[in-house]
Amino acid sequence: MTEAGEGKNGRKVDPKKSLAAKVIQLEFVDSFKASLKQALIKPPHWPAEKSAANESSKAVVFKFDNKGTQKAKVKIKIISEGFSGNGKLTGIFKQFEFEGSVPLASGEYIVDVTLKEPPTKLTWAKGDIFWGVEATDRSVMAGKTHVEIFFVFADPALQPCFSRSGVWIEALRFLFKRSSVNGVQTKPSAVEKVTQCCFGLPNHKYEVMRGRPSYGGMSGIFLLKNYINDSDGYVNCYDQAYAVITLSAALGIKVDGLYLAPFGYIRTVNLVGWGRCNNPFPGRLPTSQYLVVDPRDPNRSGFGNHMFCEFTAKIYDACAGPVKGNVDRAGYVAATIDTVTPPGAGPGGTAAQMVTIDSMGRAVVGVQ
Repeated sequence: MTEAGEGKNGRKVDPKKSLAAKVIQLEFVDSFKASLKQALIKPPHWPAEKSAANESSKAVVFKFDNKGTQKAKVKIKIISEGFSGNGKLTGIFKQFEFEGSVPLASGEYIVDVTLKEPPTKLTWAKGDIFWGVEATDRSVMAGKTHVEIFFVFADPALQPCFSRSGVWIEALRFLFKRSSVNGVQTKPSAVEKVTQCCFGLPNHKYEVMRGRPSYGGMSGIFLLKNYINDSDGYVNCYDQAYAVITLSAALGIKVDGLYLAPFGYIRTVNLVGWGRCNNPFPGRLPTSQYLVVDPRDPNRSGFGNHMFCEFTAKIYDACAGPVKGNVDRAGYVAATIDTVTPPGAGPGGTAAQMVTIDSMGRAVVGVQ
């Protein structure tokens, strides 16, 4: 784009003609339903408040790829003399470009623009769109609009947990800040990143007294607001499975929850927040000294039941492991459930005994 008032392609500017433009309002079209502070985001998407972190109070969510579907309506004022017909309205946003046709005669118009080349991967973009109008012999700047756009796999509101008010922008910001989902192109890789994020949160530890949930795990309602803040908290496997399901849903991915009872004794794996463990309920202090014991220790504890996740027939566990999609149900049992146990212990669970939490009426159907 040439500078404002500069002759295009070296042509002289007719001094009897004039052209000025100003973008007044921006509304994205057919973006996915989204909410901020548990309130539905409604257009227009600019003007909007901008935070110190360069985030917008009117963030939008689109599907990545899917060329031709990321559209907006731009309200623009044209002041001109000696111009008629249409010119080109262009919006430059980082590496992206919006484009549409704009009348050049004086007036206010609603102009349809389309993102020419959308990203082909999970993307979070925030900043200013710089607008300009191009005529046959000149171009002029038309101002800038601050925006925040997420590009995800599919509409998160298709998942039950976000069906009512749309995807939480806070959940997407959390994921793009705290995990490495940015730039991911495949769903299995994204679920892997979500699982690792939930397992690695420094403020969450497994509740080793009774294994109780703190964030609504198994209740049907996930306490997402509390889970993604920075306060310390204890989790159990129900919470962690709900977290993986919900945060994957924010990216437009349906992940299933699985439940296994009885489960049995875990092999020595990493327990969320604690490190190496084969005895998740030590019952003795200091806890850290009794997380790993002789597998035949009569005081050794196991999981009476356990919840974890499945996507495309692969297992994801953000509580113990972590397990990140490298095994199926049978492989998970072999890798996680110990066969060396205290005397008199009953058999551990099997792949055939796993059931979905949907079938139990324990699916994640909402967030708070």
